[in-house]
Amino acid sequence: MAKSNVGKKPISEEEYTTNKVLTVFSVCLLGVLVLMILQRLLNYGSTFMIGLIVTRILLAIGIIGVVGGLVMLGMERTGRRNGSRRIICGRNLLIASVVMTVCMSAISYIGIAPIKALYVILPVLAVFYLVYHSYSTEFFVITVDCGAALGMMWLVHRALVSSNFTWMAYAVLIAAAVLTVAQIAVVHSVRGRQGKAKNTGKKAEARFSSNAFLMMTVTPILMAVLTAVVLLAPTHMIVVMGVAAAYLFVTAVYYTVKLM
Repeated sequence: MAKSNVGKKPISEEEYTTNKVLTVFSVCLLGVLVLMILQRLLNYGSTFMIGLIVTRILLAIGIIGVVGGLVMLGMERTGRRNGSRRIICGRNLLIASVVMTVCMSAISYIGIAPIKALYVILPVLAVFYLVYHSYSTEFFVITVDCGAALGMMWLVHRALVSSNFTWMAYAVLIAAAVLTVAQIAVVHSVRGRQGKAKNTGKKAEARFSSNAFLMMTVTPILMAVLTAVVLLAPTHMIVVMGVAAAYLFVTAVYYTVKLM
């Protein structure tokens, strides 16, 4: 009797996207928990060597993951392995391993200072990933603008309170201005092509609402202005950051309602 060709039902695109978002959130949460344990080990002299050993072990695992991701990616490119709609594929393994390797390398050479930054970076990346897959392209751009601006405001404040790094505050403001001009240029270019962008020789059409280009133009300008206000009035940093957060919240409510 011939073997049945009926196999497992292929996973849908919606289910695959949901699994990716849940996996990213789980990995980021696990990363934060591991970092908390690692910081406690490195904080005390009696457990410092254990923390250092754990850091090196995690670094080695990251390097092995990078090699494994490259091998798996090569197999997928040559057709020896199907990586379509799989959570564990060459690209995903490579990205996760590179991030892990970079983080552990920074901790090994700098100390526990990068851990405090990663407490914020990892959850923010998870939220960005959720927004990217759940909302329209324009709101993802707005979210990144607001997140980057809040980070720049914090950098400006930290630079101003340090007598040795005051110059960094002005460098951050210049970077904000450059990024604003670059985004406006890209938005104008995409608008000229009516929302179509070239991607490996093909045209991909993004979903934009009627006021999308206005929002993607106004938002970076507003965030750059707020960053400049922090530089000029550092004592009002909390208020300015609150304004940026409120702007993001209002736009989030607006685009969430549009999804309903």
